[in-house]
This record gives sequence, C-alpha cells and structure tokens, in this order.
Amino acid sequence: MESRNTSLSPFNGTAPDIIILLIGLPANGFIIWLTGWRLRCRGLSVFILSLASSDFLFLCVMVMQIMETLQGDNWVLGAFMCRLRHFLLDLSYHCSLFLLAALSVDRCLLVLLPLWYRCHRPLRLSTYICLGTWVAASLLSIKGFIFPDVILFEDGVLACYNDRGKYEWPLRLLEVLVEGFFPFVVMVTTHAVTLARTLRRHTRAPSQFYRIVAATLTVYVLLNLPFQITQLLFLVALENQELYSRLIPFLIYTGYLINLNTSINPYIYLFFGSNFCTGSSHLKTSSLASALTEDLGKSPGHTPEASFSA
Repeated sequence: MESRNTSLSPFNGTAPDIIILLIGLPANGFIIWLTGWRLRCRGLSVFILSLASSDFLFLCVMVMQIMETLQGDNWVLGAFMCRLRHFLLDLSYHCSLFLLAALSVDRCLLVLLPLWYRCHRPLRLSTYICLGTWVAASLLSIKGFIFPDVILFEDGVLACYNDRGKYEWPLRLLEVLVEGFFPFVVMVTTHAVTLARTLRRHTRAPSQFYRIVAATLTVYVLLNLPFQITQLLFLVALENQELYSRLIPFLIYTGYLINLNTSINPYIYLFFGSNFCTGSSHLKTSSLASALTEDLGKSPGHTPEASFSA
C-alpha cells in the first residue's frame, strides 16, 4: 500500500477547525431554532433554514475530522462511520452550493421579472426547491457510501481513505464540473446580473431579506472561489504526481475557507436582518424574524405574527 505524509501537526491541523466549530455550531443551531421552530418555516425563511441545516451538518462532520487528526490521522470509528462521514460531507457541501445557486436564481427573477414574481410565483415554491435540492444532493452523494474504506498504510496509520481506483478521473470530473463548478458559475452569474440591474435602477431600498441574500452570496463567492480554482487544477494534475503533491497544501488551506464560511453565515443573517445594519446598538430578533419571513408581495412594513426580542 502507498505511504502517506502529513505536513501539519495534530494541534496545528485542528486548531482552526476547533475555533470554527465553536463559533459556528451554536450560531447555526440558533438559526435552525429561529426559522424551524419559532417561525415554523414561514415565508422565505425555509431557504435560510435549509442553509443553516446544511452548515450545521457540515460542522458536525468536522467533529469526526478533528477526532481523526488528534488521533494522529488514525480512524478509530470503523468502516461504516468512515463511509457515513464522506456521504454527509458531500451532502452538506453540495446542498449548500445548490441552495445558494437556487436562491441566487430566485433573487434574479425578482429583479428581472418583478410583476411575475409578486403575482404568479407559487407560494410553496421555496419549499419544493429546498426539498428537491436535498434529494438531488443525496443522490449525488451516494458514492460516499461506495468507495471509502478503512485502510492500513505502510507507516502504521489506519486511515479513512477514499480510494476510487479507475473511477477517480470520471468521478472527479463529475464533482468539479457538474456538482461544483456549474452551480458555482450559475450563482456568480445570476448574482452579478442581479447586482448590476439593482444598481442601474433607481428603486426603493432593497428589503432586509434581499440584503441577507446578497451578503451571503458575496461572502460565499469570495471564500469558495479559491477552492473551486484548486479543484480545477486538481483535475488537470491527476496525471502529474509532482503537481498533484504541490496542490495538496492549497487544498487544505482553501478548505479552511469553506469551513469558515459555514460558521459566519449565521452572523451575516443576524447582522443584515437585525437593527445592527441600520444603526441600532441592540440586536432585536424580532427584526430578524421579520426579515426571514418576508413576503415580497406585501408591503415592506409587514411583520410576522411572532414578535420577540433579545
């Protein structure tokens, strides 16, 4: 079997992930409670609920990654948990990407076709989109249950390893172009069109939910673009072992940016959906609730029935 080397010590390798975990896990849990239980998925909050759920799941899988690193890269949880880890990691990552792409298209339609959006858009379309996104991401993540296994390397490390053999190149092509780069391009393109049309039109100030979406998409593009570029380079370097080895550190550090993105999303929702962005010094979750349950067919001053503050 092939040997493997690690360039990061266990502490140095897990310290950023532990910090990200402590910052993001409770924050995403709060957003899930707010949108799922307190607001009961009213209005457009179902998008935010799905995003927070996928981010929460991603961070939970990071716990297993941290455990593995602290054990000297030894996997002690068995073959089934190894496969489950890869499946859940793929599921959460792709679901976030697909949801943001769908949300970006939804915002673009609002700007390009405002009359149709307010008068003819199906009321439960957001729910159907989110359900379809989870189903599609689950189907594309099934390979995580097929190829990963626990392997003993020459240096004595028992690792959770994803050995796809002759299917490596076609599966990598699927992941990079279809599951990753294509929705990423859709998201960037529609987001750019939306911003350009909004800046060109002299209309009333954008709604709080629109600001949340715009900020979330912008941060996602900035933090995930390096990873997408690295993935494309990996696809080119599969036959060049030297270049492949040189790209591994870039994959590690750009991965930290993705981890960071899952943790800061809840703070984007809180900042742009509360009174902070309008100059208030207090966080009022009633303002956030109003933004997340916003119905674009109603007046900007409409507020949800649930009113509470913190």
